[in-house]
Amino acid sequence: MFNWQLLAVLIGICVPGIALVVPRAVDAVSKSFEGRESGRPLPPRAVFITAQFIQALVLAGLLGVGGVFAARHTGLGAPFFEALVTGGALGAEAARQALPAVGLGAAGAALFLFAYYWVFRPRLDAPTVQAMERLRMQSGLLGRMLYGGIVEEVLCRWGCLNLLLWGLSAIWGGVTPLGVWLAIVLSGILFGLGHIPGYRQAGCRSSAWFLATEIVLNLGAALVFGWLFAHVGLLAAMIAHATYHVLWYPFDRVLAARSERAAIDIHAMDPMEKQPD
Repeated sequence: MFNWQLLAVLIGICVPGIALVVPRAVDAVSKSFEGRESGRPLPPRAVFITAQFIQALVLAGLLGVGGVFAARHTGLGAPFFEALVTGGALGAEAARQALPAVGLGAAGAALFLFAYYWVFRPRLDAPTVQAMERLRMQSGLLGRMLYGGIVEEVLCRWGCLNLLLWGLSAIWGGVTPLGVWLAIVLSGILFGLGHIPGYRQAGCRSSAWFLATEIVLNLGAALVFGWLFAHVGLLAAMIAHATYHVLWYPFDRVLAARSERAAIDIHAMDPMEKQPD
């Protein structure tokens, strides 16, 4: 029997994150279009926000449906949210998932931050770094926690990973450890690719390093979130994802401000001073 109550809960918890981030993302995209020559002007802000909100909510609904359906065959569930629906022991379930989520989330975030700031970021062009950091900072810490930690987990782990595993299990005659890991990796690659359009709209330049940054780093994070989802529960993946953003935010706040000041200084320079010797 299809669990409509669980679906309603999962869609409902996505609404705050979508409502908070979409207007800010629209403003960031609009700012990136300022001064560009384009034959296709952006729609009015209210229309743009409404369309993006509906699109995000529909996507969450579709993948939420897919996840509820596939979970019956894969065994990958959302025990905390199922307990919320059935009146189970919420406190005990939350405590069971929180410790591994915070521990693995913090360890994964440390590796992520090292790779981003010491390997990938120095090799990205300045406009791309500024656009990426501006978009993230405009979302705010709460927006990043709610959208990344909840909405993206419903989309990528609950929906995408579950559906991929269901498809693989149908081919291989059952759920296997290899199938679980393959579904985690494939959904992680899709997770990385899913970030590219938003960043490109915000002004990032397409390059090999930009694509590698989005795919490699998001795949690395997805291995952590996917393992937690498969072995602990959906809430654990959400907590770990939110932990990433809590630990990342201070770095972004400091370095994004420096990037913005550097960009302002360059634009303020006399044109003759910017000419090479």
